[in-house]
Amino acid sequence: MWVVKIGGSLETAPGLGDLLALLVEYGCSRIAIVPGGGRFADRVRAGQVELSMSDEAAHILAIRAMEQYGEVLCGLNPNLRPFVHPGEIDEINKKAAIPVWLPAELLAGQPGIPASWQVTSDSLALWFAGKIDAEAVILVKPVSNRTADTGQLAASGYLDEFFPKMLAKTEVNKIACVCINDLEILQQALVSGTIPPEIQIDTKGNGI
Repeated sequence: MWVVKIGGSLETAPGLGDLLALLVEYGCSRIAIVPGGGRFADRVRAGQVELSMSDEAAHILAIRAMEQYGEVLCGLNPNLRPFVHPGEIDEINKKAAIPVWLPAELLAGQPGIPASWQVTSDSLALWFAGKIDAEAVILVKPVSNRTADTGQLAASGYLDEFFPKMLAKTEVNKIACVCINDLEILQQALVSGTIPPEIQIDTKGNGI
C-alpha cells in the first residue's frame, strides 16, 4: 500500500482531473489518498490571525479543512470514496474504488502531533502511512523538488517543518515527489508496483 498525498493547492490545477483518473485506473487496491488543506486551510490561517484563535482550535479546524478538500476530491470523481478508519479501506477496494482519508476522528487527541502550523498534511500523510504500515508516501505537488534531503526541504518550506521528526517516528523509508504536470512517471510506478529512484527524496539527511 502507498499513501498518495494530493496538495490542496492543486484544487484548481488543470491536471487534477487527469491525476484522479490515473489513480483510479492504476491505483485500485494499491493506494490511499490523503488530501491537503488548500484554500480551506488558508481560511483557517487568516481566521486565526483575525480572531486571535488558539493554536489548538486552529489545528482542529485545519484538519477539518483537509476533510473538506477530501470531499471535493470525491465529488470530482465518483470512484473516490471517503473513509475515516483504516479498517474501511478493504471494503472500498472491493468496490474498485480509491479510498480518501478524512482525518479528524482518527487524529483527535493523538499524542506526538503538535497543535501548530509546523504540522501540515505533509506530516499527517506520513503519520497515516505509519499507521497502516504503508511502503511509501508519494507527494503530488505543483512543482517537483528532489534535489535535497528531507531536512533541507523542510527548512526551505517545500515540506512542513515537522516532517523530518515525523519521518523519524514512522520509519517510512520511501518518500517520493511527483509534479502534477509530469504524471507519466507516476503511471509507470503504479503499473510496475515500484517507485523509481529518480522520484525518491533522500530521507537520510533528515536534519534532526
